[in-house]
Amino acid sequence: MTSALLSLQKGYSSERYLYLQFMQQAWPRIFSDPDEAVQWLDRIHTELSNPKARRNIVYAVGVVARQLSGADRAAVIGWLWRAQEKEPDAAYRCNQLFTLYQLGEAKALKTLDGLYAGLASAKERADLIRIIAGSNLSQQKEAGINDLIEWLWKTAETDASPYCRQECLAVLYTDLGQEKALEWFVRDTDQNGVATPAQKEWVFQTDWRLLKAAGQKFPQSFLGRGVKVYEEVRGQPYFEIDRTEESFNTVWVPPYGDEEYDPDDREIPGWEEFLAEFSRHPAADDAAYRLARCYEIKERFADAIKTMQQARFLPDGDMRYAADGRLVYILDVRMTYNQLKALSLEKLEPPLQAFVNYSLAVKEIRREDYAQAASRLEEFLKQEDLAVSQNSLPFNYFNDLDEYDFRGSVEKQLVEVKRIAGLQAQWEKSKDPADLYGLAAAIFHNEMLYYNHLWAGQRQYYNWLGHINSTGHGHAPAEMAVFVREMINYNHSLPYFQQAYQDQSFPLELKAKALYSTGLSYIGLDEWGQDASFGFNMPEITEKIVTTYRQFVQEYPDSSMADDALLALGAYTGDAAYLQRILEEYPQSDSIEKAKNLIQEMGSPYYRPVDLYGRPVPFKIMSQDDESVPQEIKEWIAANTMQPFTGSKTLGGWSYLLAAAGEKPTAGYSVGVISISGSSGKLKVYYRIDGPAPGQVTAQVITCPYVLIRIPANKATVEFVEGSPW
Repeated sequence: MTSALLSLQKGYSSERYLYLQFMQQAWPRIFSDPDEAVQWLDRIHTELSNPKARRNIVYAVGVVARQLSGADRAAVIGWLWRAQEKEPDAAYRCNQLFTLYQLGEAKALKTLDGLYAGLASAKERADLIRIIAGSNLSQQKEAGINDLIEWLWKTAETDASPYCRQECLAVLYTDLGQEKALEWFVRDTDQNGVATPAQKEWVFQTDWRLLKAAGQKFPQSFLGRGVKVYEEVRGQPYFEIDRTEESFNTVWVPPYGDEEYDPDDREIPGWEEFLAEFSRHPAADDAAYRLARCYEIKERFADAIKTMQQARFLPDGDMRYAADGRLVYILDVRMTYNQLKALSLEKLEPPLQAFVNYSLAVKEIRREDYAQAASRLEEFLKQEDLAVSQNSLPFNYFNDLDEYDFRGSVEKQLVEVKRIAGLQAQWEKSKDPADLYGLAAAIFHNEMLYYNHLWAGQRQYYNWLGHINSTGHGHAPAEMAVFVREMINYNHSLPYFQQAYQDQSFPLELKAKALYSTGLSYIGLDEWGQDASFGFNMPEITEKIVTTYRQFVQEYPDSSMADDALLALGAYTGDAAYLQRILEEYPQSDSIEKAKNLIQEMGSPYYRPVDLYGRPVPFKIMSQDDESVPQEIKEWIAANTMQPFTGSKTLGGWSYLLAAAGEKPTAGYSVGVISISGSSGKLKVYYRIDGPAPGQVTAQVITCPYVLIRIPANKATVEFVEGSPW
């Protein structure tokens, strides 16, 4: 057990959860003597060299202690007291003292009070108050709750930071039912607005219940007046619960289409005035977001990105995700190359200048101006800090467990762009057919070549949530069609393969490879996902796949790729005659088994040829605790849920499919399966990962959400697609 725990300190992003899971499972089986348990804890705590690992073991022991009783519980609590005394970081020590307080150690609150006053950072003090708010205070004994209430009132009265005072008052009112705290909160915000700490990237998120009560009971307050003015400008209630047209949706998807805005007559002048007076109001980020969208619609792009950047960090923070994505969307999708180039010449504050310069380089990659793009990326990377700190990057908080390596991703992108630029230059100089095919193949095999890494892996999820595609009329914006055609690598490789095939001077073997690869490029477009449907007529793409491979088997029946072309034709047309030709004409083909399996599938009355989504496959959602789930599958689940994971495992008569979101910092996350569709030899699992709703108060506990589903044993290749097939 000791060696296993020591091995966990080697840098796993989810090691806190690993420690907790390990301790919870191993403790009751190993330790029956409390003295022996404490001796072991002393030893492991000393041997752990990583401070983070020591904190994780203390956290895990604190959780395990709640499940113990009698002498076991007393021994572990005594150890926790000694462990917190050894913790050099005052902020972490405060967290550990609050754990002791939750375990019934009333004196821990007094010690915590002394340490709290010594925390220099307002953010650290506020983080501790958030931990208190996120704990289950209803389970605290009445005497303990009274002590906590008294401490929070004292802190609200004495802390010099408005940010911390407001955090205390919010907890007192929202979580502990202290009505007087609402009046104090209103008085504080009248003087200071909604406070933020010195760190720009953090904002105070006001609980909507607190704000609504303040507006109703104190309508002339800063908070109450701001809500009223906001509603006058927008023409709708501020609180989502009061928007009846949205209240019946299980998952609210806000309308983000251009048609939802009135830039000229109402919103631009209205929001500009609102932000001048209420920049510290909880509605400020909503107002800034809408103002930025209005600027965007009017193509005032410099104003749009500056204001969207403000929206990312203004109170009360519930628009952060929407503003992050829209900022990148403006730069990556909405603006044309010429518009972005003109914007890059303006004097912008960091990090906006860096965002613009990088996005311009990506646009040049998509224009296939690879040499110029490589030069621009090199200049961009010469900036030591890129004028972009990790905290200023969009979606940085979404990747707090496994940080998206923005710089490293751009460096890899530069390597690939240089390689493609070299191949392009080589072909232009030599006109050698092999060089043209090599250029096309290099593009074909690089799906991330044209990707803007400011999205940090969130682009499709952002779109799927409805921030882009699900507008008021249910259609995608016009610019999405241009973006998709520029961004999908298969659309860039396609004309090169076609050129290679059509050039009569090319060798016959190379022409055959080029024609076959033309079909592969069409298949790449067909299988890209929903995005492709915005830029291409998908039934037409399917028809081009069939036409291309029919032409191939007619012109090159002796090619080593003819059997693969026939297999594709069978799958896309549903005509078993193509598959039968493989069995008869290519008996040594490595596609024989696939052809036989597909012929067998076609014998079913439920068979449908490959189409956009395939046929639906019935499935059952399972629980890890279900007795019918084999132990081997349970171990497989446990080994793969701490990090983002998708995969399948067949055992006996069943195939088990797992989609895990990875470790999350709070409750409120879930994973769900939308549908499973099947085609010849392939299953597509469409799933979604949901986070806490905007403004939702969630427990500050580590969670690892996942979904397990079971289908009849299946040999098909399984592809997991995050998003909806519709």
